Amino acid sequence: MQLYNAPSGNTKRVRIFIAEKAINIPTIEMELGKDTRTPAFRKINSLGELPVLKLDGGQLITESRAICRYLDACFPENPLMGVEPLEQGQIAMWSDRIHSQLFMTYGLMARHTLPLFSDILKQVPEFAQSQRDIVPEQWIWLDGELSDGRRFIAGDAFSFADVEGMTVLMLADAFDLGIPDKCTHALKWAATVRNRPSFQA
Repeated sequence: MQLYNAPSGNTKRVRIFIAEKAINIPTIEMELGKDTRTPAFRKINSLGELPVLKLDGGQLITESRAICRYLDACFPENPLMGVEPLEQGQIAMWSDRIHSQLFMTYGLMARHTLPLFSDILKQVPEFAQSQRDIVPEQWIWLDGELSDGRRFIAGDAFSFADVEGMTVLMLADAFDLGIPDKCTHALKWAATVRNRPSFQA
């Protein structure tokens, strides 16, 4: 297998996942907005996006969450997406919640701010600002959810929901727009996952 990789939130999600699973997948390093927009790469992913996982048989899997699901099935030791149906459902629920409520808030702000995206959508600075403005509210929501004392987002065990959250923390650092000081439960969770070796993946 090979992973087409670049510095981005979506690729970091896969790198964290790979590190947590303790598997070795060689990478093909790409430059976003340059290598990913070439006709050659468009044949690999017509959307011109990363990451892409190329399998030994030549098959391709795009979309970071799909790649993680595939790897969790291929390497069942230390499952991060759950084993039993209820566990799988809860982890999927919390992963979706973190993605929609937090990751996409930062992500939409980025897409409407960074020059990298200026040629693929009409950027609306006012919309970017609206997303920036609600970031604290999203963290306050998560803080309330974590106030029941659980250690990780989906329960007492580390899971893919925390991988999603770690990706959000990377964006928060990049935009210098972190967790509000009053969100003590979210800050405690963040400190826990930042100390995991995979956070540096």
